[in-house]
Amino acid sequence: MTSVGTPEAEGPVSRPPVFFQQPFWTAIGLAFMSTGPLVLAAGLGGYVPAEDKLAVVVTGVVLTAFTVVVTIIAVLGTARDHRVWRDLDTAGVRVPGRVTSAERVWCGEDRCTRVRMLVTVPGRPPFTTGHIVHGEKIVEVGTSIPVDVHPARNLFRLVDEPSSG
Repeated sequence: MTSVGTPEAEGPVSRPPVFFQQPFWTAIGLAFMSTGPLVLAAGLGGYVPAEDKLAVVVTGVVLTAFTVVVTIIAVLGTARDHRVWRDLDTAGVRVPGRVTSAERVWCGEDRCTRVRMLVTVPGRPPFTTGHIVHGEKIVEVGTSIPVDVHPARNLFRLVDEPSSG
């Protein structure tokens, strides 16, 4: 809860990235995830000395199991993210979010604006949310930002970045 009694909401802010929209992290993840099956294949294929075979096979099995678990979690999480976006695309209501505070902050080496917004949804209690607006955009208090809100669930997303003030 915020100090004025308005609940704080959490929701998706930007569309989930597609698998190959982050090529560096995708390559790192694929390289790491392929080590388990490669170690297992090396142990079973006779590419290691006999005295080390058991340790290499056990390590390969453990890393392969870890790879399978991580892959399942990633696939289920991605499916959930896409379901959330489909829900907002089909049932979303566009409402204006009113900026209640804006503060210039550093985002690494760049300047950003941290905004707090009050979003009023028809038939539901209003909620507040905070976002970081990247770049040199200046967002003023009172600016209206369009927000898509699910009418029955706690799902929302910004429609557009706030315009420069």
